[in-house]
Amino acid sequence: MKKLMILAFALLAGVFTANAQISIGANSGGVLGGDTNKNATFAPGYFGELQVRYIMNNGTYASFAPRFESSSYKSKATSPDTFYYYTNSMEFPIHFGLTRPAGDNINFFFDLGPSMRWVMTNDWYGPVYGVNLGDKIHPKDLGYNKLFNCDLGVTVGLEVWNHMKLFAGFDYGLLPENTKAFYENFEVDPTHSFSVRLGVGYFFTFKKRH
Repeated sequence: MKKLMILAFALLAGVFTANAQISIGANSGGVLGGDTNKNATFAPGYFGELQVRYIMNNGTYASFAPRFESSSYKSKATSPDTFYYYTNSMEFPIHFGLTRPAGDNINFFFDLGPSMRWVMTNDWYGPVYGVNLGDKIHPKDLGYNKLFNCDLGVTVGLEVWNHMKLFAGFDYGLLPENTKAFYENFEVDPTHSFSVRLGVGYFFTFKKRH
């Protein structure tokens, strides 16, 4: 672990001391979110983010993109119980990636990395695993919902005309979605959250430093 941390800091130092470009932009689009419960059915949501990229001369880059995400899904866990789940979260991904030319005024890009996720609201409607907790409940108030989690994400896309981008992303929760008390109370297997994003963005790039 110590060697990995030293290597990570060395890479960061290399990125931020080399001649580079700074790219700043905004992205938004649709998201399909849910968890790994085998009975879950998913519903669309949306996201918006600001992104800063530090791009080196060889096309590799580091990016930071604070993101607001709202998603929902329906889960039929134990027939005939069905509950609806709505969540809003702020995510703070730090990704490392690369860009490569893919044609005239078109670049391909790919990046991946970790993200810290803060669950702002997390509401369920209806009976939950055979227990009716009310028409609207807040699992975080019951000690069932984790307010913070860590995701691993990947993004692929195209940059067009040096200002527009089209992309798809996938994020997977590395830790169980709920607290130990939730899984013990309802006797279900731990689940992990995930989301699929399709988006568009606009960005501009500063000239190289000398």
